[in-house]
Amino acid sequence: MGSLPPVRHAGVSPEISSRWSAETDRVLRRAGWFPGRSVPTDAWGRSLGERGGFEMHEGARRFLAEFGGLESDERGPGRTMARMGFRFDPTVAEWDAEVFDVLSEEAGVDLYPIGESDRRNSYLGVAPNGAVYIGMDTVTLLAETADRALEKLVEGIR
Repeated sequence: MGSLPPVRHAGVSPEISSRWSAETDRVLRRAGWFPGRSVPTDAWGRSLGERGGFEMHEGARRFLAEFGGLESDERGPGRTMARMGFRFDPTVAEWDAEVFDVLSEEAGVDLYPIGESDRRNSYLGVAPNGAVYIGMDTVTLLAETADRALEKLVEGIR
């Protein structure tokens, strides 16, 4: 008798279920993400460079190529805090270079805007190493990796 095939979660490939939770996968797919997704980032880089003086680094390019343009308005109770929703569009900060200068200084890294969270109450920024930060008046490290930051945003994890 042969071995049984591996158990698969409905609509979630084994590759993705090991990357993040099934709930995070569901929300991201609903927002338009799919494995291998890659969108051009040059227009964002030009726009933010011209209007805000931002210079896109490789960490921002990687994040935006995979997740740029995605948006989720799912709000409500989360695991350890409320789920806030997000929009990955760096142009939300195109006129706020000074805010990002302050947030970058406080974080001790060069943050590039990747979008907003909580109905524009918080900016999301990414460091060159891929760590994701959240803040408006002050900045907090959301997660060391984009995948973990996405999971925290989707599932409401502090």
